[in-house]
Amino acid sequence: DLLDNKKNRVFEGNSFIRVTYPLTLMFAAKVSRMRMPDKFINVLTRRIESAGYPYGFTPYEYIGFTSMLSVLITVFAAFFNYSLTGSANPIFLLLAFVFGNVFPYFFLANQSDMRKIAIYKDLPYKLDVLTIAVEAGMDFLSSIRRMVERDTTDSPLIEEFFQFLQEVRMGKTKQEALKDMARRADVEALNSVVSAIRQAEKMGTPVVQVLKVQAESMRIMRSQKAEKAAGEASVKIMFPLIFILFTTMLILFGGIIVKWTRGELF
Repeated sequence: DLLDNKKNRVFEGNSFIRVTYPLTLMFAAKVSRMRMPDKFINVLTRRIESAGYPYGFTPYEYIGFTSMLSVLITVFAAFFNYSLTGSANPIFLLLAFVFGNVFPYFFLANQSDMRKIAIYKDLPYKLDVLTIAVEAGMDFLSSIRRMVERDTTDSPLIEEFFQFLQEVRMGKTKQEALKDMARRADVEALNSVVSAIRQAEKMGTPVVQVLKVQAESMRIMRSQKAEKAAGEASVKIMFPLIFILFTTMLILFGGIIVKWTRGELF
């Protein structure tokens, strides 16, 4: 199972997560008995999937981890505050508790965004690899399997393809597994590629043509975005330059201006 494998790898490399995992399970059990809004759980599930299942936690385990972390941070904050002042400031402890509850979700959102960017950047190159393999005579699934086995980049896109192969091996159809992969990654470009491949499979169009067209269109799209960003850079940098120029002028001539307004210049 993907979550168990990732959790085992995390336990091997992160002693804090391994040691505190029983506390995480304890808090997760308490949270699961509460009535959490379905909308919140669904959003959290999507965010965890798009972030690549950090720590291998389920949604309730992640909530339990967040609750456990907030309690630990509050305890350490109370000890630190007491050692400095001889008392515990309630406002300081409240801020520590809020930070412990909020920071893991910001971290999760950042992980999700970084992973989406990595998938978007890597997608054209992996499509090229698949195109070469299919042109060499391999079928689509065999091409993906060979790419996953040979890849050494630790790419999140390869991780998604590996999960796709696992789901197909467990009995899902190729169409369903592709759809699930696009949903997990939550990347618009990958979703377009998956939709085109699924449509080609239904219509009987050669997949290699779809892969070529999608890879080329993604390169064009990335070039257009780069040109747009370059064009907007001069406008965006104008305001910081004006601020720096104004500050520099104020530092150089501030004293003269003050004396002039007071009539003390001459």
